[in-house]
Order: sequence, then C-alpha cells, then structure tokens
Amino acid sequence: MKVVILGAGKVGYELAKVLSLEKNDVSLIDSSLEVLNVVSDKLDVKTIYGLATDINSLKEADIEQADILIAVTSSDEVNITACQLANILFNVPTKIARVNNQSYFLNADLFNSDKLNIDFVVSPASEISKSVKRNISIPGALDVIPCVNNKLRVIGVVCKKNAPIVDIQLKYISTIDKDSLITVLYLKNMKGQIIFPGKNDVIHAGDEVYFLCPTNKVSEAMSFFGHTFSEESNIILIGGGNISQNVIKAISNPLINIKVIEKDTRTAELLSENLNNIEVLNGDTLDLEILNSVGISNSGIAISLTSDDKINILSCLLAKKLGAKRVSAILNDSSYADLLYSLGINSILDSKAASVSKILHYLKKGNIEEVTEFNDEIEVIVIEVSDNSHAVGSLSDDIVSKNETYISAIIRNDDIFIMPKKMLIASGDKILFTLKKQSLDKILKLFQEKPKYLT
Repeated sequence: MKVVILGAGKVGYELAKVLSLEKNDVSLIDSSLEVLNVVSDKLDVKTIYGLATDINSLKEADIEQADILIAVTSSDEVNITACQLANILFNVPTKIARVNNQSYFLNADLFNSDKLNIDFVVSPASEISKSVKRNISIPGALDVIPCVNNKLRVIGVVCKKNAPIVDIQLKYISTIDKDSLITVLYLKNMKGQIIFPGKNDVIHAGDEVYFLCPTNKVSEAMSFFGHTFSEESNIILIGGGNISQNVIKAISNPLINIKVIEKDTRTAELLSENLNNIEVLNGDTLDLEILNSVGISNSGIAISLTSDDKINILSCLLAKKLGAKRVSAILNDSSYADLLYSLGINSILDSKAASVSKILHYLKKGNIEEVTEFNDEIEVIVIEVSDNSHAVGSLSDDIVSKNETYISAIIRNDDIFIMPKKMLIASGDKILFTLKKQSLDKILKLFQEKPKYLT
C-alpha cells in the first residue's frame, strides 16, 4: 500500500517505522529538516520537507497514488484540512486524523462521509481517559487491556518483593495458581530484557510482568504478584486541561471523590463552573502547601496530566513523598519509563503510544479484531478465524514458534482455552496471540482466506 503520513513527531515516526517494516510504501511530510534528517537515517521511507497542507508537498509525497493519508501533526486544524484536500483533490480512499480538541466531538457525526468525510479519527484525550479508568479499577496495574468482549484481561504489573510467585519456576506455578487463573505472556527483567518465559524461567521481584487472566478473576490474579485489590475512592488530578476533563467524565462516580489542581486561573474557574461535585484548586502543582491542602497524603491515587513532562514527573514524586498511595504521570516522551518506575511512579500514561496503537488497529482491522502494542517488540492481537481461512484445520502447536509467536488463548463460543495444546483451529474461533512484531506478516498470511478457486 502507498501511505502518506503528515507530521514526523513521535506518532508519525512510529507509524512510519511500523508501516515501512511491513513493506508498505511510506512518504512522510514535515516542516522540520532536522527531524526529517533523523527519520532518513533510521527508516526506509521517503521524506518531504514542506507543509502538510501544501499541494506541491502532497504531490511530491505521491498522494495521487496514495491508498491512505494519516494526518498526525500537532495542529488539529491542519490535520482536518489535509484530510479535506486528500478527499476533494486527490480522492484518497482512506483518511485518518488525530484530533486533540474535544469540542470537535460535540457533534457526533461531524466526521461522517456527508460532512468532513474523515474515515477514522483518533482522540488522544479519549484514549488516555479510558486507560486511566481501567487502571483506577485495578490498583497496581501498569496497563490493563480488555480482550475478546472483555472476557479476558491482559495486565501489566511489577512483581513485589514478597509476592507468592517470586523466585518460583513457572513450571511450578500451579502450586500457587491452583485454578490456572494466569498465563504469563512475557516479562521485562530489571536489566530491561524482554523475555518470552519458558517453564524453567523464574519471575524475580521488580520484574515487569504481562499476564492474561479471566476478567472475573483479576483480584485473585493480582494477589499472586503481591497486589491487593480495591478500587480507589480518593483521586487527585494535577492539571485541568482537555485530558483531565475527559478523565473526570470517564471516572465520575458518586463514590469517587475527585479534586483537581490547576495553575491557570481562568481554566480553574471554568472547571469549577462546568463540573459538579468536583473540588478545583487554583495554584502551582509543585507547591507543597497546595498539595497538602488537597489532602495528598490521604489520596488513593494522584495523576499528573499537564502538558509538561517535567512537571508531571516532579509532581508525582512530590505526591509520593507526601503520602499518596499511587501516582501516575502522562508523558510525551516515555523513553525513561523504566527509570521512573524505579523512582516510585506506579504507571506511565503515553498518549502518543495510545494513538499509534489505535491507528494501527484500524489499519490492520481485516480479520484482526484487536491489536495492542506494548513496546517496540511485542504485540498482542486477537484474530477471528473466517470460514475459508488457510488456518482452519491446523493444529495450534504447528502455528506456535518458540520465542516468536504464542497462542495465549482460543475462544470458541463461550469456552476459553488458555495456552491450548494440539487443538484444531476451527472457523469462528477467536485466537489471542502474543508475538514479536516481525512475526505478524506470517500470521496474517496464514489466516487469510483461501482464493475462491481453492474453496
């Protein structure tokens, strides 16, 4: 496919990297020569120096042959306008835009084909608010991904020192997990190494573990890693911008006490006027007096959601020092996430990674129902097996590739088979894979439908 990407920031860069590795023909437009030079050194893509809405730049990017336009610049208006140009002047079949400003979503059908005609719109604020809501419901989780109509959860967690599962070989996990509730998908050790664990591997205290469990057994599963389960009732949000407002709407509940600290006076006043039953304090988010006045020591979780990474990190560290049980920070650059975990920050919210994952999910939809990228190496995907798929009748063991691809679960009707052995793949099965990204093409080809002359 021919793909034109507008904006070479983190989202544009990551999309260009993934799509070019999947053998797509990718062009990338940006107005920064410095950024484009970095891209050219690292990726096999065509780079164009210019504006995203400049007709000549778009033509130089071969938009006339494009199958997909992805507009992910820092400007909502530029992204929307570029999609309009792609539609009206070049008849690009698929247009995707990132839109931050939530006022665009007040009109539910604004982006429909009879209006702006943008095929898919991703909202970073919306994705982060969903992530916050999931993480609040499971204290101690680094990430929570509902899978297969929420029948299963993929949960990331740091294993605590005195956890029951610490220092036990995985082949003996059944001595603790007698009901086989959890399946370890992969782990990241203290050295930063990503491992698909075998039966002889051991989980150590401090390891970052991603595991699969039934949704109705999350509490028991978390206890194996040393985490108690109780939903938070006192939440402090640091920063009152678009994302905070979305989070408030997502988690609003009479049983949850929410307080917001916002530095800008006008923004704080608007929040107070527009949000009921929310206490808003106007002040510096790094002011110890302000943090103490909101009862930070009694908070279940403090979440820093400003647009400044440094403020988010420092405010979380201060909140933790003052007694907050858990702290989370949204970061534009999550390169140092491992270091921040070691300093006591419980979870990192990466709006850009969320946007990348959502866009890739849309592009790969086909017979893929769900796709989640956890890092540069690992993906978890759910594929529904079609009637004429090449995979029908294959043994699950024949699809697995050691250290590359694992079938973590097969869902057949209402039955869930965890880590199935020698199971025949049938039409209608939903298969949850944990795999390394370089294996994705092989899996997609296997699950393609057979040509009609072979059926």
